[in-house]
Order: sequence, then C-alpha cells, then structure tokens
Amino acid sequence: MISRKNDKADKKKERDDSEDFHVEEVIDRPFSKALAGRLLHYLKPYRLLVASSIFLILVNTGLSLIGPLLIKEAVDGPLALPAQGIEERELTGLGQSMADIGAWMGLDPITVGATAADRAQWLWLLVGIYASTLLVQILMRYGETMVLNLTGQNVMRDLRLQVFAHLQKQSASFYHTNPVGRLVTRVTSDVESLNELFTSGFVTLVGDILAITGIVIMLFWTNSDLALMVLSTAPVLLISTTIFRKFARKHYREVRRRLAHINAFTQESISGMEVIQVCRREKEQATRYSEINGKLRDAHLKSIFWYALFFPTVELLSVVALGIIVVQGGQRIEAGTATFGEFFLFWTYLTRLFTPVRDLAEKYNLLQSAMASSERVFSVLDSDTSLPEGEHHSDEDLAPLNEIRFEGVSFAYDPKTPVLQNVSFSVKKGETVAIVGATGAGKSTIINLLLRFHDPVSGSITLNGDDIRESSLVEHRERFGLVLQDVAVLSRTLGENIRFDRDIQRSKILEALEQVNGQDIIARQSQGLDEPMMERGRTLSSGERQLISFARALAGNPEILVLDEATSHVDTETETRIQAAIDKMVEGRTSVIVAHRLSTVRKADRILVLHHGQLRESGTHDELVSQDGIYAKLVKLQFQSR
Repeated sequence: MISRKNDKADKKKERDDSEDFHVEEVIDRPFSKALAGRLLHYLKPYRLLVASSIFLILVNTGLSLIGPLLIKEAVDGPLALPAQGIEERELTGLGQSMADIGAWMGLDPITVGATAADRAQWLWLLVGIYASTLLVQILMRYGETMVLNLTGQNVMRDLRLQVFAHLQKQSASFYHTNPVGRLVTRVTSDVESLNELFTSGFVTLVGDILAITGIVIMLFWTNSDLALMVLSTAPVLLISTTIFRKFARKHYREVRRRLAHINAFTQESISGMEVIQVCRREKEQATRYSEINGKLRDAHLKSIFWYALFFPTVELLSVVALGIIVVQGGQRIEAGTATFGEFFLFWTYLTRLFTPVRDLAEKYNLLQSAMASSERVFSVLDSDTSLPEGEHHSDEDLAPLNEIRFEGVSFAYDPKTPVLQNVSFSVKKGETVAIVGATGAGKSTIINLLLRFHDPVSGSITLNGDDIRESSLVEHRERFGLVLQDVAVLSRTLGENIRFDRDIQRSKILEALEQVNGQDIIARQSQGLDEPMMERGRTLSSGERQLISFARALAGNPEILVLDEATSHVDTETETRIQAAIDKMVEGRTSVIVAHRLSTVRKADRILVLHHGQLRESGTHDELVSQDGIYAKLVKLQFQSR
C-alpha cells in the first residue's frame, strides 16, 4: 500500500516541474526599450553597414511607389480609349515629367485623334522607365540582403564571443547552479534567434514603416475622400494588434524557456546514458522526455494560434477596404470625377498597404522571440560570479615561489554548512604536502581555494607573503600544474591534448610523456601524437587518460604541482605506474597532493589530516601512525579492507 502511494507521488512529481533544476523561472515582461537599446548597442561597430542598408531600403521604397504611378500614366495615356472622352488631361507631377521626357524625345502629346503608333511610342517609353526601375530595385534588393546578413552575422559573432568569454571567467559556483544544456542553449539557439532580428528585424522594420507612410501619403494625394473611407478599418486593426501583442509575448517567452529545458535534459541524459541503461530506466527517461517535449510543443502551438488568428483578421480587413474601393471607385468613374488609371492606382497602393502591415506583425513575432532570447542571454551576461582581478604585472617577472601559506581560512558553499573552519598551514618551496581525510572533510575545497576557483569567506592565502587575491588570475594560475580526478580529454589530437594551446614544443611533449611512463600510449596510436582523440577520450583507458593529464601538467614545467585524487579511478597496476610518475614529477617541485588512497602519500614530507573542515593532525606518515589518531585509524581501516 505504501509502495503504491509512493509511486503515485513520484508520478505526480514528474508532472510538476516547478522545482526541476533545469526549468528556469518564468519571465513575462512587456517590451523593454532598455533591452532593445542594449541590443542596438551591438550595431555600433557596424554603423556604416546599417546606414548603407537604410539607404538601400529608402531607395527601394521610393522605387516601389513609382511603379504604380507609371502604370496609371499608361492606363490614362497610351492605353486610354477615345471613347473615354478625355481629349486633354491636366498634367501634374509624374504626368508632367513624362510629357517633358516625351517632348525631349520628339513624341507628340496624346489626344483623342492620336494614332496607334503614337500611343505605342508613349507606351514603350513608360515600359522602358518601369523596367529600369525594376532593374534598379533588383540590384538594390540584392545589396540590401547582402548588407543586412553581413551585419547580422558580424553581430552574432561578437555576441557569441562575448558570451563564451564571459562563461570562461565565471567561478565554479556558477556552473553548480546552471545546467550545461541551458548554457549551450544560450550560446547557440538563443543567440541564433537574434540573428533574424538583426538581418530582417530592426532595419527592415524601418523600411516597413516608411512604406506604410509613403503609401498613406500617396492614397491621400490620389483621393483624400477614398483614403479616409479605407482607413476607417484602422481602429479594428489596431485593436487586433494590441490583443495579439499581449498574448504572443507571453507564449514566445515560454517557448524559449521550454527549449532551454529540453536541451538541458537531453544533455544530461546523453552524458549519463550508461547509468540509465545499467539501471534500466530507459522507459522512464523516455516518458519524462516526452512530457518535456510535449510542453515545448504546446508552447509553440499556443504562439502559433495567435499568429494564425491575427493574419486572417488582417486579410479580412484588407478585403473590406478593397470592397470600399470597388464600390466608391466605380461610382466616381461612372460620374466622370475619376479616371480608370486613378482607380487602378488607388487599388494597387491599397493592396500594397497591407503587405507591410502583415510584415510588421511578422516583425513583431520576430521581435518577441528575440526579446525572449535576449533576456536569457543577458541574464547570463549579467550573472557575473567571476572572481575580482588583482593588479596585473604581466611586464614583470614572477618572483620564484618560497612559501604557500593558509592563515585562518574558512569557507562555505552554503552559508548554513561550513566546509572549512579556521584552517592554517604552510608549504615550503620544494616540499611535498599531502592532504587526507574522510569524504566531505574539505580536501578538494583547499585545492579550489589555492587555485582561486573560489575565494575564502575569511582568512587569507598567500604566496611569498602576498595575498593571491592581489595578483591577476592568469599570472597566479601560471604557477600551477593541476591533475584532477576527472580528466578532461578534448576532441583534438593526442599531442594537442597535452599541449592545450600553450607554446610547448613537440619534443617537450614527448619528454613529458616519457617522464610519466606514458610511452605505451603513443605506441598504441597509429598516428602517434597526431592521433585524433574521441570525445572525452573514450578510446583510452582510465589509466591512460590519467597519464595524459600528468603529461599535460608536467609539459608546462609548473612551479607548483597539485594532484587531486589523481589515482582514485585506476587499478593497482596502473596505480603503481602512476605512483612512479608522481615520484618523478614531485622531485624538486613544490607539491600539494590530495588522496583517498593513503599508499600514495606515504613518501610526502608532511601529511595534513582534515576532519569536518578542521585541520586536526599534521606530520609525517610514521609520526601520525605513532600518534594513533585520526590518520592511524584511516590507515588501519584502509589496509584492513584490502
């Protein structure tokens, strides 16, 4: 009975993702001018490109307004029939310009008695001008597309670089609270959604507004009465747009939120696939993925619902407006107060009016999606957990290390749970100090503080008497060679994994591998150091990955060697090889070694014993065993279990 209740509770918990680590908080804020201004700031370096695109859009808009006027002149001029009773038109504006061009070319004005040949000459003149405007429009449109995409891609490159550089500066605590999949979404999907904003958003928005303005002016210029009748539908369009904006904003933000959720869950599931398969939880993971995927689908459908509802409304209003033109225009033509060319001109401008209106709606959708993405991207950029930089001394040589000192250091990841409490010790130049203790005693935390992945809550850590917080992070970490329990092997060649983008010669890489007894690794690779490594070094054994990390640390010739549980994942034979490598590496070097296996710290000059975040014992292996304290108990417990 209890089991069934627990099952129901688990299923209910699966459906409720409000406390899911991967699910972000709901962001539902109205359009922010500040946010838009922040996005526009990325266009500053490309002002000339933006100005060029605006110029091209202005030219295109102007040319698009000329085309219908030319057709009107053709309908009322060369194509007009004598039966219309128009012997001579009053020419103004473009009509007068056409007459002047025709006169310059030796063409006679068109009258009721004009021959078909005379009309054809005028018609060919108008066709030539119209074709020229179309050709120029094609060229301008090509240039506009190229410039806009060049601008957008440049901005995307800059933004990605900024986000990636920002992520590299964050402290370890940042990655404890942000799933990897979510951060990948920020750098890829969210940034990419901003690309459309810059390539077809801000700048073309200006073009649509200019097109609407120009068309409205031409409508009133052609016939103000008809223009007022047609624009009587504008209030309904405005109300529809307001409703659309209200609901679309909410759902576009939900889409971005759900997309980050599914990416984070997918990344975590793929990384832990071996555990999922061993525990036979494939079905449960697939069910959970289906739930998350369904919520993403629902968010998309809700946004599309309002999108699909708004566009038919615009179409309906355009049909109503055209109906008004047909009725009123026909009456005016019959009464002789308007020509068929004027009716055609008004009809053409009106149909073109609703195109930029629809485009504006699309741009609003694009803007909402971009705003949702930009909020997520900027939330990462604004969450700065990077440690403060000290003074930079890149032009000065670093003083050789004499001493590392911890003085009254306390630290806590969570204020309610202290990890280290008033820890003090020193490490002299050339000394090998080992740190041991039970799980959770604070051993790895000392390493994190020493390399400034975190700063202590109280107390200080000094090198040669200088607080490490006063030095730049780059210069401070240059002193160290770090070997971690979990080895990072990247999708590069074997040699590049050891070099790691540092200025290290190939001979030094080979020498480092030889020093750590890693020659067999090269022998096993068909291309030697040039052998590409699979993701996370899947083709290598745990011991081989560990030896690569030793070679990586040694190749940089560090002053201080830091080993954090470096032999915890290897077998006894490999441990023997690694221990021999460690003995070579620590010789003549200042070393700090964290280990669970006490056999690896017997030769240390001094062993520090941590217990519940406090330094409880210090001495050599023999001294601590003779004291029959915490260390002696750890030794008995570990060796009795073997």
